[in-house]
Amino acid sequence: MQISKVGAIFDRLLDFLMYIGSTLLIVAMLIVCTEVISRYVFNRSMGWPLEVTELLLVGIVSLGIAWLLKVEGHIKVDFLLNRLNPKHQALVIGITSALGALAVLIITTYGLRETINLYQAGARETGLLRMPKAYLLFPLVCGCFLFFIQLGRRSYKHFKAWRASYVKEAETLDSIKGGRQPWNGI
Repeated sequence: MQISKVGAIFDRLLDFLMYIGSTLLIVAMLIVCTEVISRYVFNRSMGWPLEVTELLLVGIVSLGIAWLLKVEGHIKVDFLLNRLNPKHQALVIGITSALGALAVLIITTYGLRETINLYQAGARETGLLRMPKAYLLFPLVCGCFLFFIQLGRRSYKHFKAWRASYVKEAETLDSIKGGRQPWNGI
């Protein structure tokens, strides 16, 4: 399977997860509204909405973090980056994305190890639902892994753009200096 096909499938997966995350956001909003109405209109609290909403928020972040990077929606301080030419911008973004991918890979590895330990220990939350802690961490680990992949893709794209501009610049310099003479085999 070609890299471009794998990238297209990954992009579709991120889009699908974004739609699921958006749906979870609507569900969380409806749960909170229901709890507010129940508490202040009927003077009865349901008890579980806070915990469920917390779980949904973890899911929303986990499902959306890689998609948000794909569409370049993360907050960035780029006042220095904008002062650079496009070639150097591509290099800086490539380096920072590679470093980010390394950091996220470390976090993902640690998170997966901790999730497995919590699952084996049978650790549970102390709230009303008494949910296993491993179930809370696993979506974060999956989201971090997808984020790692997207950071790697972003780094590759920007290093490729930097290299292309570097090659183009070298070809331009060669043409200004008279260009390279083709080898005639003698």
